[in-house]
Amino acid sequence: MNKDQMYHNIALACLKTLREGGNAEAEDKVKVLYNAIDQAFESQFALMVAELEDARARLIHIAALDPAHHSLDDAQAIASADGTAH
Repeated sequence: MNKDQMYHNIALACLKTLREGGNAEAEDKVKVLYNAIDQAFESQFALMVAELEDARARLIHIAALDPAHHSLDDAQAIASADGTAH
């Protein structure tokens, strides 16, 4: 996931919260918005952590390849396999 997608998802969460704000006091609306921002950041951070863990597992797998039995093509296949976390 790239930065633009992450910001877009966070902005959507904020806009949804603002639309659904209802008749709450201004201070309460701010708190609700801050909570929405916090939850959106946590969600995006969890996706980044999952992608990082996937990349780490791929690197460990590549490092464990036996050069006598595997080629650069094997390592590239592991690195480029479609297995994103989201």
